[in-house]
Amino acid sequence: MPTLDVVDLKNQKVGSITLSDEVFSATIRSHLLTEIVHWQRACKRAGTQSALTKAEVRGTTKKPFPQKGRGMARQGSLKNPHQVGGGVAFAPKPRDYSYKMPKAKKRAALAVALSTRVSENSLKIVKDFDLPVAKTKVTSETLAVLQAEKALVVDFGNENLKRSMRNLKNAKFIEAAGVNVYDILRYPVLMMTERAVLALQQRLLGEVSA
Repeated sequence: MPTLDVVDLKNQKVGSITLSDEVFSATIRSHLLTEIVHWQRACKRAGTQSALTKAEVRGTTKKPFPQKGRGMARQGSLKNPHQVGGGVAFAPKPRDYSYKMPKAKKRAALAVALSTRVSENSLKIVKDFDLPVAKTKVTSETLAVLQAEKALVVDFGNENLKRSMRNLKNAKFIEAAGVNVYDILRYPVLMMTERAVLALQQRLLGEVSA
């Protein structure tokens, strides 16, 4: 079982925590991460792209010129796709790009992502992240002390931290219930409070036994 240090906001060790092998020391399977990232990105697509077909383009239906006598190819409408200002052939229309992903695969991929951060020594656990005020500058300075300027910070019920991180470019706050593979891989450091990491571990182990 992996044992990690627990630090305070001054980056001083204040204890240690032992985590489950099943969640934080899983076999690294890159293909699972790829599948889940593709799925998450597909689900986020707006799917609002749209273009007009020749039936939807505004214009006359009159034949542009007589079919015979000009020595030119016959034309039936100026709204055909090959005409300037005409409709689009096989025009894209609004659609839903999302698709279903098995729960077991999502859970396994999340465990792989967490285990990857552990193996890279880029999972940092803080005792708590309680701030007296919701100020971006204070949070930025704290992250610098923790050597985690570019980090995904995970906690729950921490309104001050959530508000103070909204304007940070290189860091993001996320609730423990919303931890996902895409965000974990997007940031080089994963920072979690002790209570958040225990809650996440309990949730994933519960999903396995369910």
